[in-house]
Amino acid sequence: MALSIGQYCVLVAAVLTTVCPWNITAMTRVSLRDNGYEGVVVAIEEDTPVAYCNEVIVGLEEIIRSASSSLFLATRGRANFRSIQVLVPSAWTVSLCPALTDLKLATTEDWATADMRVTHGRNSVHGYRPWTLQTQGCSKPGNYISMGYELLLENTTETAGRLVGAEWLKYRYGVFSEVGSPGSPVHPPHYRAPDASWTPNACANTRLNTHTDCDPSSLTCSPFIRQEDNLGLKSSVMAFPEMPSAEELCDEGSHNHDAPTRQNLICSGKSIWEIMRASTDFQNNRNVEGGLMESEVVFTYVRPQAKRLVLLIENTNAMNVQKRWNFLRKAIQKTVTYDIPDGYNVGLVVFNSIATIKYQMTTLTDGPSGTREKVGFSLPRNPSEEDQHRRCIICGLKEALQVLRHGGPTAGGHIILITGDSGTFGDAERIEAQQLIGDSQITLHSIVYPLTDKFPRPGSGLAYLAARSGGHTYIVPDEGYGSLSRLGMYYNLLDGLYHTLTNIAPRATLPVKIHSKEHPGGLQQMSQGSFMVDPALGIDTVFAIFYYDVTHVGDQVHLESPQGQVIDTVNMQKEYHNINMITVRLEEAQVTPGLWKYKVKNLADSHQALYVQVTSRPRSNPNYLGVSVRGWSNHPDAQINTTDISQLFALYAEVTADNRPIEGANVTATITKLGQMENGTQNQPFSVQLLDNGLTSPDMLKADGVYSRYVTGLVFAKYIITLFVKGDIQGHKFERNLRLGVLDVVGVPTSHDALPPSRIVDLRSSPLPDTVNQVAFSWTAPGGDLDFGKADRYVVMASKNQRELLEGGGALLEGWPAPLEAPAMQQHTMTWLQYDQVHYLVIYAVDEEGNTGIISNVISVYVSSPPPSTTASPSSSLSPVVSVNMSASKEANGTPVLAELDTSQLAVILGCIVGVIIVMILIICYCIAVNRRHRKNAEVKKVQEIQDTYSVSVTVSPKGGEFPDTKDGIKDGRKEYVNPAESWSASQLLSNHNANNRGSMSAGSDETSDHSDLTKKIYGVSSGQNDFYVDNNQYQYHIPGFPDHCPPPSEGYPTPSESYTVTPTESYPEGYPFPPEVRSYMSSQPSDSFLSVSCDLPSTHAPPAYSVYPSYNASVCSGKVPPPIPPKPYLYDSQHLDPQSSTLSSIYEKRIRNVTMV
Repeated sequence: MALSIGQYCVLVAAVLTTVCPWNITAMTRVSLRDNGYEGVVVAIEEDTPVAYCNEVIVGLEEIIRSASSSLFLATRGRANFRSIQVLVPSAWTVSLCPALTDLKLATTEDWATADMRVTHGRNSVHGYRPWTLQTQGCSKPGNYISMGYELLLENTTETAGRLVGAEWLKYRYGVFSEVGSPGSPVHPPHYRAPDASWTPNACANTRLNTHTDCDPSSLTCSPFIRQEDNLGLKSSVMAFPEMPSAEELCDEGSHNHDAPTRQNLICSGKSIWEIMRASTDFQNNRNVEGGLMESEVVFTYVRPQAKRLVLLIENTNAMNVQKRWNFLRKAIQKTVTYDIPDGYNVGLVVFNSIATIKYQMTTLTDGPSGTREKVGFSLPRNPSEEDQHRRCIICGLKEALQVLRHGGPTAGGHIILITGDSGTFGDAERIEAQQLIGDSQITLHSIVYPLTDKFPRPGSGLAYLAARSGGHTYIVPDEGYGSLSRLGMYYNLLDGLYHTLTNIAPRATLPVKIHSKEHPGGLQQMSQGSFMVDPALGIDTVFAIFYYDVTHVGDQVHLESPQGQVIDTVNMQKEYHNINMITVRLEEAQVTPGLWKYKVKNLADSHQALYVQVTSRPRSNPNYLGVSVRGWSNHPDAQINTTDISQLFALYAEVTADNRPIEGANVTATITKLGQMENGTQNQPFSVQLLDNGLTSPDMLKADGVYSRYVTGLVFAKYIITLFVKGDIQGHKFERNLRLGVLDVVGVPTSHDALPPSRIVDLRSSPLPDTVNQVAFSWTAPGGDLDFGKADRYVVMASKNQRELLEGGGALLEGWPAPLEAPAMQQHTMTWLQYDQVHYLVIYAVDEEGNTGIISNVISVYVSSPPPSTTASPSSSLSPVVSVNMSASKEANGTPVLAELDTSQLAVILGCIVGVIIVMILIICYCIAVNRRHRKNAEVKKVQEIQDTYSVSVTVSPKGGEFPDTKDGIKDGRKEYVNPAESWSASQLLSNHNANNRGSMSAGSDETSDHSDLTKKIYGVSSGQNDFYVDNNQYQYHIPGFPDHCPPPSEGYPTPSESYTVTPTESYPEGYPFPPEVRSYMSSQPSDSFLSVSCDLPSTHAPPAYSVYPSYNASVCSGKVPPPIPPKPYLYDSQHLDPQSSTLSSIYEKRIRNVTMV
């Protein structure tokens, strides 16, 4: 049984946990204290023109103060800004910007963790107006607020301040917009109110007066709301942030629950105030209303300082195995000498049972007297002989903090810890380390080198410490081979150090790794590969080959440009024996965008390999957009417990080009379980494609450049995750890869399927053009487990009261198609017989185990009365007028599958409409039946006379099937003979005929329906025959023992008689060609006002038939088997029918009598 929206609030809140940094973002340090926000960080992008620095600073202060006043009014005096830290570009100085009266050095402030961002470029959707990236669910904080610097240059302080104030509420409290969006079918500009009038889609405390010249049913028709026409408008700020009089927020009293706003969809119909009061800012009477006066906003300006980091390296006898220490020394030399950006301050500490400073904090410089090589070569040639079990990580952390203090305060510093043996911590050691890290405000990054466990256990503590500080952990598995170590250990250590630096250094300060590949040795062949260079890259492009021994690389190293030019690199190669690397450096003019190819003579041994890597830096051409990829998960401590299915694991990747979202990228996460399988082989990785579909499971907004997906099937183990991104920018392809930190999976997953289908949030309905009462529905098919696979069936509910649906009530609609594989588009068309009334519908999916999805978005259906000449008004007798019920599906590629009516069904429809013809046919049938009855009586009499003389044996097959074999017809050694004249009455023959032509049901299957053509021609009905309104506690939840939980008929609705209980029939492939722009919302439940009929598909277009799901069947619950009868047309009628009425029975009596006569 599906849970109502209210019942799912807790579950959704638990599933959509706070997105915290894995390698990009630290948790915000903002606090609300005595009604004032403190610790808010605003970062101005580095390439913002210095010529506008004064105007930007002045405009920023004015807008923030205006936003603070707006927040003070909206929160009824409970919140406003008090202190703001502004991070300005490094090129901005007091001399260039007199507005910067007091400029300090930044500590923990940086671009990645800022609450608000002022960008140089415009967003492709929002322009320079403020907007909030929200990748989480209701009541969950946003990622950041962004606005273009041009906004600060305009003289629109008050309006811009109200916009920023509204975005702050989204960012801080996880609330959403309360106004429709032009062009959005789910959140349209107008919607049908319960009184059937078109109403602006917004939350307001009063009825809105609008001036709209366009058709309000159009998705592009925006309401024109003027202040002078709505003087009493006070709320909501989240709907009308630019309206001066809209100073308040909607609360329980003024909230519009019927409007299809994003706030209602994501927050289950709750008001803004309901969500805010539940936050820690206002719980337990914190920051009471009107407690204090509005605060004065204080601004502090800081500029970036050179990054400070300490390399903290384990020096025990565990490193004196094979080539571990040799590889470690080479990796440190390469990282310090070539990779760390200029001007960084670096120190080096080694530890075992004690810690020793090998190099104090030093600024890296190049040249003969530079410090890079001095720091890089400061590790001892040989490791210590001290046992690893005596190592003291706490000693190393304390010494590293001393090195950081040597260069200034520790806040904002970074420690890169390299240690082996899984980095295991004791409880006391972990608590002390966490206290040290928290007090010093540093970020810990860790690299486990090497991981020697064949079956590593999760939860060592090191990854947890790093994640809690805003850092991450990388794993380098041990790859020993006899007395040697495979080259993979060295390259993976280099890769871990590179990705650590990408999370420390600001953007564009490190080269972009665009290609990385292992080429196994032992084959004595040319190793080949390719890499993509996008137009934004091309400076300092380096093609590098890493080797175990220099003799493993042959002389032939060829590069081929996208234009087919082959570059012989013999005179371009440079060898670095100390770090086992050969490079080919390309000039900027040589690097053309496109697909490059390479060939390398590979002479490596069978147990070794060559690694090829390509890096490049961005060009300084503003015409090319630089691609940026960032990744994170929804678990801040890098641990998940599979026992708790409410804490699902989700991955996120943001793909942008100069702050503009990149749509249509292919983002794949490769997840590898560390260690070996029981047979000694390595675990094979599996892949999950991340999606940017906005279906909230977990992706919150379509086309925002954030790709996300839940990951299932994880077991007790350690995992490493890598993101691979391919896309297109400005007509050129690009590729990126990003290595995420380690993930610890604990707990024992449930032995049965406990994951429900994902929620449907894009349900739409729309009347079909050029039809009288045809309504089309469309939605994205959910999976069986979240958005993976295929669900078993749909449950569609309808009601005239939206609140009834949200609380689990309504009427069940039947005849809907079976679910397709996610995320295919599905469509369904049905005839609507309730005119001039607004009805609401919802849908949810159920999987094979009975797990039910969350109720979908609520949609409205309204059909105007047809002209009198077209059809007669529905009568109370519910005359069996055959209507059309067509369903169609659209696969993920957008190709529609259509279905049409056949000629026999059209003839039935026309025959029902033309009353005169019906009367004539009935008269003729009556005459024929009378004639046949006379002849039949004569034949029976004749047979009886013959039987007096002859003994005739007749073998009758059971259930009207084929005649049995001879042995099957034998019972007790003799055949059974049945006299047909004595054994079969006319009514029994009719019942048997109907039973043979009634289709069986296979809900949740895409197998072809077993309806015969004869059945379709006679009945043509695909939906169930009985619909019942149910109480809230009788909503269609699935519980084992289904018959005990069938919803009984409600009072005032017809109860099927024991003699004429109607069972549902099977549906057929159905469809209707209609363009995407006419599809709209939907939701539903069964009722006598919706009439549907099966249709035959042309053979050239027919897809697998959709099966219909069983509706309420009284015989299932009662255990009685009713006699079969022909199905009646399925109607939806919201009016209560008189249960004592004989109208229905008389109709069926006439139908059966007529057929009998025939």
